Amino acid sequence: MAIEVVPLEVERLGDAAGLVARRYGDLREKVPFLPRRYGEVSTILPLLREVANAAPGVVALHGGRMVGFLGGWLLPSFRGRPTVFSPEWANGAEPGHSRRIYEEMYSQLAASWVADGYSTHMVSLLVDDRDALDGWHWLGFGMMAADAVRTLEPVSGGDIGVDVRRASLEDIEQVMALDVALCHHMAAGPVFLADREGPGRGTYVDWLQDPEKAVWLAYRDGEAVAYLGLGPASDDASTIIRDEGTTSVSGAFTRVQVRGGGVGTALLDRGLSWARERGYERCAVDFEPMNPPAVRFWLRHFEPVCYTVKRYVGEGAG
Repeated sequence: MAIEVVPLEVERLGDAAGLVARRYGDLREKVPFLPRRYGEVSTILPLLREVANAAPGVVALHGGRMVGFLGGWLLPSFRGRPTVFSPEWANGAEPGHSRRIYEEMYSQLAASWVADGYSTHMVSLLVDDRDALDGWHWLGFGMMAADAVRTLEPVSGGDIGVDVRRASLEDIEQVMALDVALCHHMAAGPVFLADREGPGRGTYVDWLQDPEKAVWLAYRDGEAVAYLGLGPASDDASTIIRDEGTTSVSGAFTRVQVRGGGVGTALLDRGLSWARERGYERCAVDFEPMNPPAVRFWLRHFEPVCYTVKRYVGEGAG
């Protein structure tokens, strides 16, 4: 397949938006409860105009026809490093030859990114193109984050031996203790997100007093052993889950000694009931793939829709 890679110009943005909308439409056929609007060119095009003005991108052509494009944001500091980030709507490739298309586009852009001082490269991808994902892995990218969604149907298998109740301001110490335990878990192996720190006390007060958010605690023998929080769609997650009909998991943690007994499922079921009462249409969660307990739980109850991969081109990198 002969591919020509050229700069992404303004006149190509409409074609790029159309490619994203088609690829999202393909994913939505498999996950129909995703928001409808990201399958519309009118939603994608303004996003592409903004990112195209922020940093150079490229287009892949085959026989003069666009078959892929790649753009991204230039972030002066992400976890302490200058980073290029291509959201799931800022890149795309036609299925069938997507791996080759992405390889050619990244080969064109990578050197210029590094020359400009951006040594960390992140790309978010729709999950239904395994060929593209494999291609990015072969380019040296590893999994960094996953986004998943589910309907609000009840889940079964919750632990009947726990008492689940919504937390109030009087429960702030229990909520803080569990969230600090989550931070310690995330800083330890195999996750090693040492920069994950708990917020100040005022943030917890806001969580517990905001009527648009909810935190549930699971008690066993009078001890708070797990928590789960829900609120409006997360701004830190992939764009394609963000919608007024989406509620996002804002945090969750179960103490080691009670894992595997249905405590987390009981919390999730209570949260989904709240979301149905609030008029939401779906629930979303984003999580780290290097966190095995979380991966096992979330993939049991949620459908992945977006993966983010990362490569650091540092000293000694191959």
